[in-house]
Amino acid sequence: MADMAVADGATQLTLQAADQIRDLIIRRILLPGEKIRQVELANRVGVSRSPLREALRTLESEGIVSYEVNRGYVVSRLDRHDLEQIYRMRALLEQELLSSIARPDARTVRAIARHNDEMVHAIEAGNVSAMLEANRNFHFAIFELSPLDLFRREVRRLWQLSEGYRATYLWLPETRARIVSEHAAMVAALREFDPGRLVELGAQHRSASEDVVVGLLAGS
Repeated sequence: MADMAVADGATQLTLQAADQIRDLIIRRILLPGEKIRQVELANRVGVSRSPLREALRTLESEGIVSYEVNRGYVVSRLDRHDLEQIYRMRALLEQELLSSIARPDARTVRAIARHNDEMVHAIEAGNVSAMLEANRNFHFAIFELSPLDLFRREVRRLWQLSEGYRATYLWLPETRARIVSEHAAMVAALREFDPGRLVELGAQHRSASEDVVVGLLAGS
């Protein structure tokens, strides 16, 4: 039992470290292509080298970091072609998720709408990390209405892989206003339980994001 408790504790440390490193990448404190200095990073996230290495292996399996010979771990860098493929895969998977949702009750719709309210509050505070979290929570609360667990899991991986890039477009005021407005329309489609309309709105929402994110990358 003691050995199991130790193993569980080590696993928890690894997961916590992976979450913290992922957040540093999302907030662009660690930038695409940047070499990860393990001693500094271990001190920053408050773990020893062993759980840090396990966390990096976890993130490597997600595609968020990669291992390069003679450099060690680096933050993965995506090019325009990579992002376009990610958005194409998301389009296929998210359409299936939204098409297969169960009718939400009024309490669930209110909870989803609150995530959009949190997005508004984060925008007013100028907190990009909180904007990303509220945006992610909004969409995955909707995806949770679908029984397609494997689809949802893969969509989450794709979101994590590209979130550091999508963070850049949240600095644009016109983008923030558009996102909130489109979220509100999606809530209305949920309230009326119109999956067809929800799929249509989701496609428009994702396409607008792709245009901005890929465009920013192309112009950088």
